[in-house]
Amino acid sequence: MSALSSRRPAAALTAGLSILALGLTACSTPTDEASSDPATSTAAAAGTADAALIAELPEAIRSSQKISLGALWETAPIISVTTGDASTPVGVAPDLAAALAPVLDVTVDWKNMQWPAQLPGVQSGNVDALMGQVSATAERETSVVDLIPFYKSSMALLMNADKTSGISGLASMCGQKVGVPVGSIQSETIKAVSKASCAGNDIKLAEYSGATAAISAVRAGTIAAWMDSTTSQKAVAEESSDAFGVVAVPDSEFEPQYTTIAVSKDQPGLTKALLGAMKTIVENGDYAKVMEQYGLADAEITADEVVANPVTKTAIGEKS
Repeated sequence: MSALSSRRPAAALTAGLSILALGLTACSTPTDEASSDPATSTAAAAGTADAALIAELPEAIRSSQKISLGALWETAPIISVTTGDASTPVGVAPDLAAALAPVLDVTVDWKNMQWPAQLPGVQSGNVDALMGQVSATAERETSVVDLIPFYKSSMALLMNADKTSGISGLASMCGQKVGVPVGSIQSETIKAVSKASCAGNDIKLAEYSGATAAISAVRAGTIAAWMDSTTSQKAVAEESSDAFGVVAVPDSEFEPQYTTIAVSKDQPGLTKALLGAMKTIVENGDYAKVMEQYGLADAEITADEVVANPVTKTAIGEKS
């Protein structure tokens, strides 16, 4: 994955400051579940709506012309906030959602959700879909949600810059403590590498509900590293005034995976609509414009990769 380019807009460049300021104060991060003002979302543009896709939407969404999306607003450049406005998310996911909205003749209402609340939240209907942190896994695709990929990323370790020497991946972290999101695929990856490579000097896990606390713990030395997507880690490091370094997790330890839009299996029409809208913006070039704007061309997916449940190809709405 290439480093984020200097072409990222100013809002995105400042998005990580609420996380990365020396104090890393909690007040700079919006309250969990705080919803952005729907009036600030991009309205449907005349003449761009797709009637066939709109017909797939659940009646409640068609009548209200609103879709609620959940994510944790702490993972720039994918989704975060600026220091001047903690109530409105910015980044790749909000910009892509704004491109999807006119295709479906809707506006987007964002909710800030800690990771542990996300999958239960979409299953319960607290939000219509998730768009920010949900990686594609076989277990998720065959049990709780339908997944639509919107970018593909590797994993990396965020460390204090003076601690990265000699670290080449997870196998170099034996005996050290690594932070991971609660209940994440990172946890299972670290356990597998530790078992294969550490010979009793296991890598220790520390689980966090969000990136802000984990990054603070890295800075304080409470944990040696935080494992998250390469795109997010590079954004954090860029804003850290060289305080942090990023170490890539080799593909042999963690194969790059899709990050997805997640929809409850009880809402197959919504999945079909969002899938069609995503394919539309990939094909018409709007998707590439957003990814290039944030320096993430290497993470782009093609129209052929815009398929439901990309790991297992499980049919929309079906469970194994």
